[in-house]
Parts: sequence; C-alpha cells; structure tokens
Amino acid sequence: MVDFTRRLRHVFPLFIILFLFFSCRKFEGDQTVPAYITIDSLTLFSNYETQGTNSQKILNVWIYVDADLAGIYELPVFVPVLAHGKHNLTLEAGINMNGISATRVPYPMYRSINQEVNFTENQVININGGFNTVDNDTVPYKFQTTYQDNCEFIWMEDFEDPSISLDSIITSKTNICRTTPADNPVAFLSEHSKYSGYIKLDSDKNFFRIATNVGNDEGFELPQGNNWPIFLEFNFKCNNVFTIGIYANEISQVIRKPILNLLPTSTWNKIYVNLKPIVNSSVEAVDFNIFFEGYLETGISEAEIYLDNIKLIYRSQ
Repeated sequence: MVDFTRRLRHVFPLFIILFLFFSCRKFEGDQTVPAYITIDSLTLFSNYETQGTNSQKILNVWIYVDADLAGIYELPVFVPVLAHGKHNLTLEAGINMNGISATRVPYPMYRSINQEVNFTENQVININGGFNTVDNDTVPYKFQTTYQDNCEFIWMEDFEDPSISLDSIITSKTNICRTTPADNPVAFLSEHSKYSGYIKLDSDKNFFRIATNVGNDEGFELPQGNNWPIFLEFNFKCNNVFTIGIYANEISQVIRKPILNLLPTSTWNKIYVNLKPIVNSSVEAVDFNIFFEGYLETGISEAEIYLDNIKLIYRSQ
C-alpha cells in the first residue's frame, strides 16, 4: 500500500480525472465487450481479543485489476471492466475520513483484498455471493478485509467490562456509565457487545467532559514527525452535539485541542477520526489523552449520548 499522506494529497484530482476518463473513452484493443463487477458491500473480519469488534463503515471502494486502477466508487457499485480470463482483482476499502464525504480515502488500517478472478465478457462477477471458477474450482469469493498486521491498538474500550477506561474530569457535572441491563436495546448490540457507554445531561447536569487516564499523569505515546497514520474509531448515537479532542501533555502544561463536533444521530453511526495532523503539530507533547465533552443544547431538556467500540490505532509503515 502506498504512503497514506501521499494518497490523501492526490485522491481528489485523481478521482476527477478517472471519472472523465472512464465516462468518455471507448474500449481500446481487441476486446469491445466488458465483464462486470458488482459489489453491494465490503465486510471486516477482526480478532475480537486483540482488535476489538468488526464494526465498520466502509462506504467506498478502490478497484484494481492487475495493479491498474479501474476506478473509485461509492458502494454499492456496478462497474464494467475491460478484462478477460484470469486476473488479480484488488479492492481497497474506503471511508469518509472525519465523517466528511469530501475526504474519501482508502482506510490505511485495513488490508487490501486480493483474489484471482476469471473474467468473461458480458458476465457479472458478484462479489457478494458470487463464485470463483478459476481452475474449474467453484468456491465462494472471500472478499472481506482485515486489519493490517502492523497496526498497533493503543487503546480499546467496548464497555463490556464494568471497569471503564474513561472518567470525568473535575469540571464535569456528570460521568459516563454503562447501559443496563445487558442487551438493553438502546446499546450497540452484536456478537461481542451487550453494553455501551452512556452519558446523560439535564438542566442540573448540563456539561460533561470525560477523558482517558484521568488523575494518573499518564498518556498514550503516539508516533510524531512521520507519516504513520493515527486514527480514533468509535460508534456513537446521540441527540445532542458533542466534541472529540485530545490533550497534548507537555512537560510544563497540558494543551486541550478539540478536533470534531459530532452531530445528533438517532441510529448508531461510525466515525474514523484522523489524529495525525494534530499529533504531528504538537511538537512539545510527551504523550496524549483522548477526551469527549458536551454541553446541554438549548431547547433540549434531556440529552443522551452513547459510545461504543472505541479504538485508538496507529500503523507503522
């Protein structure tokens, strides 16, 4: 996989060029009838013990045939491919970085999906439920991504343990707790998830600020001054705006750095927050902590904020 920073810098002009190119050109060479690929969705396989749940929000796909880029598309997609016979098909799972649709990138923590595929003119290869007939061996396609081997999971919190690794700071008027009972329908429920983190705001408790490693003067050591990607992933649901940010812990002071405001959503959402720019800009920081905070909004009598499947990850390159 090419360098993440260089990819991000070139992805938008490349997308425009590819759109015009594939929209306007005719097929070249002897082949005039394409094969087709259809992809409804891509999935993630994760080792729960070491990588947390398989929660993901893969919205886009980068498609390569024999290392040649065939296009960048939103999912689901139905795309013609000028190929015949056996070829290596590579898919890269794309996300909306920081939840912004204009910042679509292949997620650098996910591994490329590679498999040999037998292309036939005017036939459709269905990635979700199709069959691979290479070498006359009919087997299901296995197009799912996994985390890269060199991903470092610095912090994970899924709220399944009664001991929560987030705590309120002194100015907060409330704390975070777990949903009750187990399998409460308001929680993020899955094979490995029976509980979620829960914060409630009202007129008396109208402000919260929770953070990692409160009171023990310890933070997360994150790579600085290089191109190693750093992301904070998590699921959330809320009826009140709240903020995600970091504390940059310097020797003589702690600097609070808000990053994103997250808007209300009535259903569970997933976000991938790019921490690399703010970590690299914190040149005097020794380590870092993560915080979440929010004020009760005007016109809301009672706010509910839910968090789950939090992962702080960096990847060495």
